[in-house]
Amino acid sequence: MPVLVTLPTDFGTADGYVGAMKGVIARLTPEAVVVDVAHDVPRHDIAHAAWVLATSAPEFPAGTIHVAVVDPGVGGARAPVIIAAGGHLYVGPDNGLFAYVAERPDLVHAITSTAFRMPSPSDTFHGRDVFAPAAAALARGLPPGAAGPATCLAGALPWATRATARGVVVHVDVYGNLITNLPGPARPLRAGGRDIAPVRTYEELPAGGLGCYTGSAGTVEIAVREGSAAAHLRLGRGAEVAFA
Repeated sequence: MPVLVTLPTDFGTADGYVGAMKGVIARLTPEAVVVDVAHDVPRHDIAHAAWVLATSAPEFPAGTIHVAVVDPGVGGARAPVIIAAGGHLYVGPDNGLFAYVAERPDLVHAITSTAFRMPSPSDTFHGRDVFAPAAAALARGLPPGAAGPATCLAGALPWATRATARGVVVHVDVYGNLITNLPGPARPLRAGGRDIAPVRTYEELPAGGLGCYTGSAGTVEIAVREGSAAAHLRLGRGAEVAFA
């Protein structure tokens, strides 16, 4: 079975940046199969990309290489890394992108070896010159430890990945659903000054009705039937929520 390489980025498709990354992978490891996950992540939105990665990567076969590039600090102090976690490999900037998928990584290595990057990488396009070559090297069978020294992840998101003392909205999806870090099962919730009753499914809500349920990621979501909970409650990512 060919090695799969996934690409979630905020590059869009109008400027050829994704094509350049695919070209590098195809040139260095033509047997790899590249899968586009999402290239319309909101620009520079690390937390959004972390959620995209967390909800898509586990559905791929073990051994898949995920190259995530949402990197407003490109060329700066954040380290380029390779991570092994949950049977998958992740490549990208250590800026919080991997907070959900690598809470307890099996290993983390900085990318310093020239076998895993271009000889003179651009300071503004590590996707092409560092992360794509690193993915190609892994797809050829080079071990992650050959990329560079072992390190620890420094990047983090501004909230816990699962509820501890503080529940927050960690993602607002395209439907306006408010996805929280509170673990299911859903039970009465308070958010935006409103008491929100749990339902089992979205379908149980009346048209325009507000409720909460356990979503596909196993955490509690707030929704408005055929509407936007974010607009209805005037809440966004980072808003505090709590079980009533």
